[in-house]
Amino acid sequence: MKKTYYLLGTVLAIILLGAVLFSGCTRSSGSTGGSAINSNSSQSQSSSADQTVTAQPSTSSSAAKAIVNDGIQIVSTTLDRGIYDPIIVQTGIPVKWTITANDGDLNSCNNKMLIRSYGVEQKLLVGENVVEFTPTKAGTINYSCWMGMVGSTITVVDDINQ
Repeated sequence: MKKTYYLLGTVLAIILLGAVLFSGCTRSSGSTGGSAINSNSSQSQSSSADQTVTAQPSTSSSAAKAIVNDGIQIVSTTLDRGIYDPIIVQTGIPVKWTITANDGDLNSCNNKMLIRSYGVEQKLLVGENVVEFTPTKAGTINYSCWMGMVGSTITVVDDINQ
């Protein structure tokens, strides 16, 4: 009888662990250079990390492309459950990225976003979340959830108008 309870408890623990770890997650990680400030209303942090750069990539039509306005790149995306959107930005111009999270789209996996290359750790809340950084090198920057499972890319180009 005790073996049955032990086996049942083990199976339930494995199922629970699997549900938490794989709740709509896909694997991604990486790095490139720059500086950052992140904010969720009044929070901010500045840091730098790895400075690895990949070759300048071609831009994707599904990525949100920044628009330069008064010396700042503005880009907006909407968080979908289990998906971070790719964005395209230009080197040398500060980025103000607004990520809108709707009620029900945040989960235990995607509620904290990391852009390790820029030292950004952004807690995402329902509503508008603002991430600010300045890319310094062209290339592809990978970013992910705090677990490294939900991820996407920031494509940094030398000229956003090309």
